[in-house]
Amino acid sequence: MTDQDHSREEIAAAFGRSTDPLAQYASTFETISTDPFEVFLEDALTSKDIAPRTERGYHRVIKQWKTHMETEGRHPACPAIDHLRRFIHHEQTEKGNHPDTISEKLRKLEEVYRFWQSAPSFPHTQEYNPFTVVKQTVSMDAPEQKKLPNIPFTELRDIISRIDRLRDLVIICLQLKLGLRASEVCNLVLGELDVSDDDLQSHHPEIGDHWMLDGRPNAVYIPHDRYGNKSGRPRVLPLDEELEDILTRYLLVRPDTGVPWVIVSQKGHKLTKQFVTETWRRWFHPEYAETEHHRSVLSHYGRHRFTTYWRVQQDLPRPLVKYMRGDRPDSESVTDRAGIDEYIHTYYEDIEPVYRREIYRLL
Repeated sequence: MTDQDHSREEIAAAFGRSTDPLAQYASTFETISTDPFEVFLEDALTSKDIAPRTERGYHRVIKQWKTHMETEGRHPACPAIDHLRRFIHHEQTEKGNHPDTISEKLRKLEEVYRFWQSAPSFPHTQEYNPFTVVKQTVSMDAPEQKKLPNIPFTELRDIISRIDRLRDLVIICLQLKLGLRASEVCNLVLGELDVSDDDLQSHHPEIGDHWMLDGRPNAVYIPHDRYGNKSGRPRVLPLDEELEDILTRYLLVRPDTGVPWVIVSQKGHKLTKQFVTETWRRWFHPEYAETEHHRSVLSHYGRHRFTTYWRVQQDLPRPLVKYMRGDRPDSESVTDRAGIDEYIHTYYEDIEPVYRREIYRLL
């Protein structure tokens, strides 16, 4: 027990109170069949006109919280302050989430908690809210971020040329040439990828059958509402000849187990973000591992280089770069909803010609 914990316990004992008032109810919650989170979702969310994406966000955060509390050995409806502190620490250190992301998760969880406080059937009194204490005592400031190293393009091409695993080559080139997140690479499905190759079309007849690819040959569709994609809006991106060739070579030898994912494991399973991360580590480390001054080069590097190339080196207008990244048009300012960005509309046809003309070759 830390000195701070001892002080809290001493004060609580002096006034006949508890620093963990919900602990007494945890075993009772374990015995009932009703899920208190489902009560919130049914009673509170269904009464609101919220978007399906937002509703999925609540379900996702609640699932993550339940997983965390399972490791804590406590029913998730009965948190103590330290449970929340360790949840935040896990989000910061293990998952590397931005403070804004963590704050939004806490906001959703506290909304559930406040619903329980207001419902007469729950034991959560107005006297205790662990979220209030945690928000006052836990720093949510983002740690200072190291810069990514500046890899000369000749060095980058040399690294790419040494990749002798076709699947690894596909993963890294997709991220470097399209700026995809690791999750978006894992989420690519065959129907959202159009490649004009007769052998490939015969081997995978579902290739390119998504309606967003109609009249847009040699392109890929990235939806914004698939779990993990994180994009603010859907986008279609061109595939240049180099990326088409790499994808075609891979898809003709890819394990065929009937799954829809473009890139799969040796056993035909969907890839994980960790697999994508390890792929980058395999080819870029130890030369570009983390140093005193620079961040480690992993899967996020592709998206950074892609953005820098188009915005800084090619001076492509910001709205077009934001389209290719999948950013919301109004994402620069949350409070300026009526600003100019809301009136600027960008489309695939705006970026397709310049992309095909200017995209770099990696091999």
